[in-house]
Amino acid sequence: MARLTKITSVLLSTASVLCFAGTNSNIVCDAKKMDAFAYEDCIAEQRGAKLDKTDFSERTAPPAELISENYVEPFSYDPFQRNAYLTSSFGENRGTRYHAGIDYSTQMEEGWAIFAPENGFIKEIKVSPFGYGKVMFFEGQSGKTWVFAHQSSFTPDVENLVRQKQYATQSNDVSIKPNTRFRKGDTLTFSGSTGIGNPHLHLEVRLNKDEITSPCQLGVKCLDTIAPQIFGVAVWQGNELALTTDEALRSGCVETPVKNEFNLSMAIKIADYSREPKENPMAIRRLELWRYDDKIYSKIVDTLSYKKMLDIRNELLWAEEADTAGDWHYIDAKLGPISTYRLEVEDFSGHVIRREFNFHKSCKDNGKFVLTKNQNTPLYTFLSKSMLDIFRCESGYQFAALNKDEQIINKDLCKIFDHSKPLPIGKIVERFPETRYIRYTADASSTGTGRGANELIAVYPYGKYKTSINWYTQVGNAKISQKISGIPVVGDTSQRVLAVTRNQTDSLDFFEFHPKGLQFYGKWNVCIENENNQAPLYWLGETTRRWFYFEKQSGSKNRCVTTNELRDLANISDENGISIGFPYWAETLVGGTYQAALKIPLYSRYAGIPDGNAITVKAGNKWIPAEYDSEPREIIILGDDLPEAGATVTIQVTDELKRKTKKEFDVPGI
Repeated sequence: MARLTKITSVLLSTASVLCFAGTNSNIVCDAKKMDAFAYEDCIAEQRGAKLDKTDFSERTAPPAELISENYVEPFSYDPFQRNAYLTSSFGENRGTRYHAGIDYSTQMEEGWAIFAPENGFIKEIKVSPFGYGKVMFFEGQSGKTWVFAHQSSFTPDVENLVRQKQYATQSNDVSIKPNTRFRKGDTLTFSGSTGIGNPHLHLEVRLNKDEITSPCQLGVKCLDTIAPQIFGVAVWQGNELALTTDEALRSGCVETPVKNEFNLSMAIKIADYSREPKENPMAIRRLELWRYDDKIYSKIVDTLSYKKMLDIRNELLWAEEADTAGDWHYIDAKLGPISTYRLEVEDFSGHVIRREFNFHKSCKDNGKFVLTKNQNTPLYTFLSKSMLDIFRCESGYQFAALNKDEQIINKDLCKIFDHSKPLPIGKIVERFPETRYIRYTADASSTGTGRGANELIAVYPYGKYKTSINWYTQVGNAKISQKISGIPVVGDTSQRVLAVTRNQTDSLDFFEFHPKGLQFYGKWNVCIENENNQAPLYWLGETTRRWFYFEKQSGSKNRCVTTNELRDLANISDENGISIGFPYWAETLVGGTYQAALKIPLYSRYAGIPDGNAITVKAGNKWIPAEYDSEPREIIILGDDLPEAGATVTIQVTDELKRKTKKEFDVPGI
């Protein structure tokens, strides 16, 4: 971490300076041998300054005698002017993209006043029940655009402009460009929970239409009191894989699956937390690796590009336990077995941890990893590879390799592969190249679900340079076709494998596609012809564990959808749709103050609404604006917009499948 005692006004143009009258003349400052910060510190010490070596968050202003006329106070910004810890950091893994900003906890409260970071104007306001929710785009005089998302409300003048646009267009979801001006420190907006999640502030800084930057590196207050945490190391060559816990890493040992061989691949699992209790794992700013004194890998996340968001899957390798703490960071460097390496990890508040290690065949302090979560079938994803949970052989599962005609190639894979080691399916294909299916069987006592298993895993091997696939297979009674374009070319030389199987659950059956998180620069076109179930297709959110309807899908017998990422899919018959509950009075925030509002719950198992304009509220012929709160699912109507108690109001909701639900009720008394 750079020492923050730099004072640029005292830099000298000479390469080396030896003495100043009446100062520490024995100190030699050499710009050719020192980095910029060390050189600046050296000059300051020559002039007699006592350097402040404390953490930058506690750094006071430079001594008055060292401040020149050209000195400019560094930019600083505290959105709330009160302590608010980070809950998500810049560059965090969000599945198909990096997190473009930072999130602050507001202690489960809404309505915290947020102050303007600089002089500027409101470029745009958008109101939506999803995504950023109520969001403000504020353009400062610096040219940066500050984005404040998930707001509960805006200042009264801006709220009035929003209401005018809603009434004029009879739309709940609106966008306005008010051009309202604010000075630095003015109350700008109020925090909330619109869009999704618990009350918090999402803040991001956009430099232009493509580039975004870390607010923490600009001088925005980022409270983070805990250094990053390493959970483990994975090393592989091809489909030979070894895992090492941080306990062994701390003793300087990392296991390698092959002895004294080059071209090793490595990934490090890391998370950062801002405070105790450790509830919200965050991303890191910097990851660097040295071989002796030679830096062989460096990744610093101070800026991001929207155009390059898909690169996330080349850098953060997807794992089935991706919804637990941390990410697997791929080290894109050539690694050899007989060297000493030093790892350095830094978070966005400047906390640094270091590890020094060598590769060994085994490490005495090494422990075990749990590689799956929420996983019923023995097929899972780890390090962006399709994996087989061969450890289930210990509990009575049996696995057989089959060819394209479902004829047995090997009837007992449990006898072939080590149960104690992770098993990429690519390794099975390397051993038995004709493998196109893996059949797994188990009785009810082995599965632990109360019923036995007899299922197929369909397998499609492909090479590292293959960028398109046209694959047709059958799993159970379902015929599945996949056309894929824009497959990323990877440096990993191992046999790559796509895999799909059926997951049978108590509530519904669905199809798992692996490796999870695999994204394409082109498209994934998948069709499922399921004679037992021809209902519409839904996709499973990996962290929410909720099913979401594909808005754009074709066919009735042969259901087809298009996206750019492998997802789990299910045919879901949702006959009940959305039902409208009973209204009740509560309070909601408007302009930073609480006002009476009528709230009406919506109930559904799967069906959702596409946007806020799918809700229509009328009192007779009078249109009334309404807000949809997606968590919990409720319609919110301001009391001032409603007629007197006893008057009749009609609500109509159109769900994602274009089905309409209507209900009339009398406005209750407060």
